[in-house]
Amino acid sequence: MHLRHSHLTLMGMTVALLCSAVSCAAASAPKLQGIYSNMEPSVEQGELIGIEIFILPHVRDDAVAYVALIQFADGLPMRPQLVDLSIQDDGISFSAVHPVEGEIEFTGSIDTEGLTGRFDALGEVSLPRGESIWQWGASGR
Repeated sequence: MHLRHSHLTLMGMTVALLCSAVSCAAASAPKLQGIYSNMEPSVEQGELIGIEIFILPHVRDDAVAYVALIQFADGLPMRPQLVDLSIQDDGISFSAVHPVEGEIEFTGSIDTEGLTGRFDALGEVSLPRGESIWQWGASGR
């Protein structure tokens, strides 16, 4: 009997360690959903400059998929647009319509700090994870 309990205790400890390792690995992977923004007001010129991307999950064909609400501002905020995201391994990509450049492609990745990548017509971009500029009034910024 004593040997049987030792075996069950060892198996229980093994399962607990395995579950702990899986949850730690899952916790270290950054979540895709969130707000990524480098949009800033230009106080001197009274303009708004930058890009804001809000990634949202949804269910499509019984699987989790993602869309992004994207807003460009080059003096004035442009109309936001909803685009489908393509997720590959550790990267994301999408197409959006820029008010000056027309249809542009983005390819990049997300980590705990934010979203980084390249718009084919605009170049490299780094958008920190955080609040939307449109939330600033609520947070006292």
